[in-house]
Amino acid sequence: MSLDPVILALLAGPVAISVAGRNAELRPSVAHAYGCRAVDEGARLRLFVLREETRQLLADITANGEVATVYSDVRSFRSVQIKGHGARIVPCDAADVQRRAEHHRITADELVALGYPRALAHGYFSVPAKADFVTIEFSPSDVFRQTPGPGAGDKIAKGAALDQAQRDKIDGAA
Repeated sequence: MSLDPVILALLAGPVAISVAGRNAELRPSVAHAYGCRAVDEGARLRLFVLREETRQLLADITANGEVATVYSDVRSFRSVQIKGHGARIVPCDAADVQRRAEHHRITADELVALGYPRALAHGYFSVPAKADFVTIEFSPSDVFRQTPGPGAGDKIAKGAALDQAQRDKIDGAA
């Protein structure tokens, strides 16, 4: 499954990202991701996490290959959940490192523009200088609306818009 360009644009924008897994007893493990990179038009996603913060999550993903991720636009709270399969842990490559830095800059700058103090906005993404990042790579299988309000939790069919405001933007009405 390749992701719709509107979804890909949301993932590339100033977003807060959570990633979750689960163990054999269905106990969840959740962590913050420090950016996302779409590969092959969204046929695969790569998320960047700190190894030290995500040991249980990484163990769960290694055991079953299942993952659920949530991306929330920091301006509008427009959110999507993307579930995936075939998740695996891979080393960060140069493109991941570049995308992680871009994500930090884009999202922190947007938070500052929204009125957050610069130190707080940039601190949200601060990590030790020699942070040990790993990449979680997976193939999306399902996409759901998660924006608070009507339709939250609904599955998004291929080509469907996120919400009415997004439909208006696509149709040129906005």
